[in-house]
Amino acid sequence: MSASLAEPLIAAAAPTPRDVAAWTRSVEPLRFFVGGRDLGALHIPALTLNVPFTHLSTSLEDTAPPWETLPPEIEAAVVPAQPVDNDPPRLALPPGMVRYVGPATTRFFVDLRGTFTEYLHKFGAKQRYDMTRKPRKFAEFSGGQIQWREFRSADELQLFYCLANQISERSWGVELGGHGFAGRVSEAELQELAGRDLARGYVLFHGDRPVAYVFCREQHEHLLYQYIAYDQDYAKWSPGAVLLYLILERLFEEREYEFLDLGEGTLGYKSFFSNRSIRCVRVIYFRRTPRNLAIACTHHALCATSVAAGRLLAQIGLKQGIRHWLMGKMRRPGQ
Repeated sequence: MSASLAEPLIAAAAPTPRDVAAWTRSVEPLRFFVGGRDLGALHIPALTLNVPFTHLSTSLEDTAPPWETLPPEIEAAVVPAQPVDNDPPRLALPPGMVRYVGPATTRFFVDLRGTFTEYLHKFGAKQRYDMTRKPRKFAEFSGGQIQWREFRSADELQLFYCLANQISERSWGVELGGHGFAGRVSEAELQELAGRDLARGYVLFHGDRPVAYVFCREQHEHLLYQYIAYDQDYAKWSPGAVLLYLILERLFEEREYEFLDLGEGTLGYKSFFSNRSIRCVRVIYFRRTPRNLAIACTHHALCATSVAAGRLLAQIGLKQGIRHWLMGKMRRPGQ
């Protein structure tokens, strides 16, 4: 089910983009790619908008940062999920800014305002069967009962940090040179989030062995499904899908959050488990300087060239071969 946000979906009290308190310090890694090959990243001192997309309208002007009140060392302000009705220009020059808009993608999320039974009945019979079959099979594989755990306190999250890193080391992403959990969230950051009760960790076990993890952050009435990984030795048992099913069942029971935001990207499990979706773009507002204008233009030109080349190669039937040559073995087990 798609949603249109000409007006915000939620009118509950929350900071607005014009409030300085709505922006949190971050480092924006602007990555450069050619044909799927990662050329590296520029790490830009930034502020990130900490307001859920359900509180935002589809007007980009409404989310422009208050530059006059931001620290001078900040070079960019990032809106991670800006709802849109149409595709806005990729580059624009509002007063004092360079606005760089990423490609529009579908953002999937789960509306938790209801019961788990009601959620399941929104799916067709075959989808419900597929959704419940994997937990049943994993329970059989585990001797009749699934072992999993939630981590919320500072002490619990310290243990979660160790378990998540163990799983990361056996995941397909790290095998292909990606970051493990420690490369995404530092221990200090995790403890800071735990102190504010903003972090949730979940781990699925097979016996005593941790086989999948999910890390979530609280954002007002949203829970952001941020980082995941699973032990590739257990890929045939779909541990990631099993853990997501269990998390959803608990979230519906607890009624602590209104939405589970499945985050950026269009992986199949997101569309499968979601019951709502909306088109969003990632927007970076650069402070207007010659250097920042050059960064935005170069990144945009490189992306446009890569897309055009991909289309040309697809037309002449060479895209798959070239992509495999550039990317190497970039597939998960079972794909």
